[in-house]
Amino acid sequence: FQMLRILGAATVVLLAVAQECNSPQGTKQVFGQYLQCIKQGLDANYQGYEDEIREHNRRAAQACFASTIDEGNRKDRCVLSVSDLDQLAWDRHGPLRDCTICRTFAAGAIKALKNTPAEDQKCIRNEITKAISREAGLCLSRKLPNFAGVPDIPDLEEGSFHFKDIVINSISDHILIHARISFCGDRKPARSHSTSACLRNPFVGYLGKHCQLLTQCDQQLARGSCSNKIQESRRAVCECITESRDDLKQRISSISQVFNEVLNGGSRGGLSIGSASKVDQCVSSVKKHMITPVNDWVQVIDAALSTCIKQRPAGQNLGMEAMLNVGCRKVIADTTGTATSQLKTGFDFVNNLIDAMVERSGRFCGGEHCLQ
Repeated sequence: FQMLRILGAATVVLLAVAQECNSPQGTKQVFGQYLQCIKQGLDANYQGYEDEIREHNRRAAQACFASTIDEGNRKDRCVLSVSDLDQLAWDRHGPLRDCTICRTFAAGAIKALKNTPAEDQKCIRNEITKAISREAGLCLSRKLPNFAGVPDIPDLEEGSFHFKDIVINSISDHILIHARISFCGDRKPARSHSTSACLRNPFVGYLGKHCQLLTQCDQQLARGSCSNKIQESRRAVCECITESRDDLKQRISSISQVFNEVLNGGSRGGLSIGSASKVDQCVSSVKKHMITPVNDWVQVIDAALSTCIKQRPAGQNLGMEAMLNVGCRKVIADTTGTATSQLKTGFDFVNNLIDAMVERSGRFCGGEHCLQ
């Protein structure tokens, strides 16, 4: 009888959940529970999922890239040896090798990440998540009929603090892989395309633990009327993640053009090169480029750092506006053109970093690799 009572209670709960998805507000609530289900699974074995990301991405690189130029010519694939991933993306032999200031900033950011207390890191993630939620809300309202709003987004990276080195190495691998694809794409677009396609589904069992967690949460919550609604919501969220990434990357990529316009436009107006007015104008022009309908991203990031970091490193300012100020000064004072090309290298690196972070956010979106 006790077992029957338990089964009966479980049935009632499941029916209640199923009925909840008959309203937009109910769907929002259940999708919030779905996200929480993913977080609980991730928290229970954070290192296991993190190890899978790094190990599988390295296996994917081995499967999808050619290890030599000759093999690349034969298989029409981009070239990358797995041993190339043994260096960090911000080392002096990596993609930033021609940009000293970029390496300085990157090293400072990594040092700050390693030295920032867990509480401060969580605060930063929470502040950034609020901004992401605003972006998501705008996007989802266009995709979902009767959209009731974004549910509370759980902190999926809460467990990352205890595995900082593993996370940093995973991000480095991703940056190196995608920097190589970008380099390859500039010269051999067809090879870049085929290599990228392979990386999306490189081998049977790719990210299997992640796929299994998705299946478990589907079985737990995506039932009855919630079945289609949860899938619809997840698909829309994942599309919005991709679209937001592409929009932000486009904005960052075009900053180089903003620098050129500031330098070559008719706005010099007799100002001396490197003057405060010229620098302010440059910073302002770049900042305007980072404003979306719902967020001023420079302000969002700087406010998060200002609010959350209680003990700032002496002599260091990792804020976005401070970095833009340095970049503008270098470009304006430079007469050789090297500063502009270095900053382009830096922006390309930032775009690959964004890719890496978005990949982490979207790793529970599933995909063709989960259907095998």
